[in-house]
Amino acid sequence: MSSDERIRNRRSFRSPMFYIGLSMTVFYIILGIWLLLDPSFLPGVPRDFRNIFTAMVLIYGVFRGWRVWADYGRATE
Repeated sequence: MSSDERIRNRRSFRSPMFYIGLSMTVFYIILGIWLLLDPSFLPGVPRDFRNIFTAMVLIYGVFRGWRVWADYGRATE
């Protein structure tokens, strides 16, 4: 087996951490959108704090997505 073939085989395998990171990214973004659009979710929290928390969850979801891309997306290029 040539070294080029080993490199191609290695690139075709995705780490389980890639899929976990991707699923957590999707989870945080969906949670943020749900908090933003459904005021009956967490009704006891004041609206100002909900909006701040929603923004933080969405920003963290985008950050996680960027980290997944930075760690695993560029490795396959």
